[in-house]
Amino acid sequence: MPSQTHLPPGRMAPRGWLALALAALGASAPAAHAGPFPDKPIRLVVPFPPGGGTDVVGRILAAGLAKDLGKTVVVDNVPGATGTIGSAQVARAAPDGYTLVLGISATHAIAPAIFPKLPYDPLRDFAPVGRLFYGGNVLIAGPAFTGRDLPALIAAAKRPGADLTYGSWGNGSGGHLAGESLNVSGGIRLRHIPYKGVSPMLTDVMGGTLPVAMSDLAGTLPLIRAGKVRALAVSGSERSPALPDVPTFTESGVPFGVDSWFALFAPAGTPPGILDRLERATAAALRDPAIRAQADALGMRYTPQTRSEFAAQWRADTAAWAALVKSSGATQE
Repeated sequence: MPSQTHLPPGRMAPRGWLALALAALGASAPAAHAGPFPDKPIRLVVPFPPGGGTDVVGRILAAGLAKDLGKTVVVDNVPGATGTIGSAQVARAAPDGYTLVLGISATHAIAPAIFPKLPYDPLRDFAPVGRLFYGGNVLIAGPAFTGRDLPALIAAAKRPGADLTYGSWGNGSGGHLAGESLNVSGGIRLRHIPYKGVSPMLTDVMGGTLPVAMSDLAGTLPLIRAGKVRALAVSGSERSPALPDVPTFTESGVPFGVDSWFALFAPAGTPPGILDRLERATAAALRDPAIRAQADALGMRYTPQTRSEFAAQWRADTAAWAALVKSSGATQE
């Protein structure tokens, strides 16, 4: 039987001291750092159905981010409630940079003013990564309306007994507010028909069920160029380079010059280092000549902005859209 060492009271065997020291060292040592971000695929939520302009931009962005980050970026369409369902899902996601959302003016600037029970607060629950593209929307007509421009639409709406409708891709969308501004400025009453996305709305315009609609430019340009729908006017601060012959709302007598944008957001609380990395990857993607060519073809404009510059614009736009919602009387119904 091995001999035992007897120590005076209060003394500890050497092995005991060693164990205690190692335990203390382990408790005080910082946790091991994770590998460089990213070390696994990233999920990019597009809060609208496939086929619309937001989906197109999301897939362009995903390819560009993947190229710079060296990891797969998976586009996940989570549609519903004018983009607020998918956005709310990302607001609740872990703030680790692996779940992002492609936000637009409707989901991250307009929604707080028009949805009284919005399940997230954009300014509180998201961290901006950066603005991608910006521009206006386009007022289009199909075979159910034969007019060639915005003044013709206003004149038709003022005829006795007129009951014209217009569509948008959802309550609280930029298209919805553009239509309501048209009602106020033109002294008319076009009835709003909200759709669950751009694609079903375009189908009804082409089929003659819906006379006119406010649509996103990126998703509608191919149909305009193919002659399947007609462009009457564009919203935004200037004419679209993709439709240089189509006047703006303001040129047509309706003062609506607010630009809409696409932007990338992460959940609030995402570490600054990860946001910096995502910002650099986004900027690299937007400098890619192939991506710029795709954006140009879709009529989208791009001006470089830092993350802080976009954050300031985002807050200012949120206030501007809130004022527009109030003046137009637009509601979620």
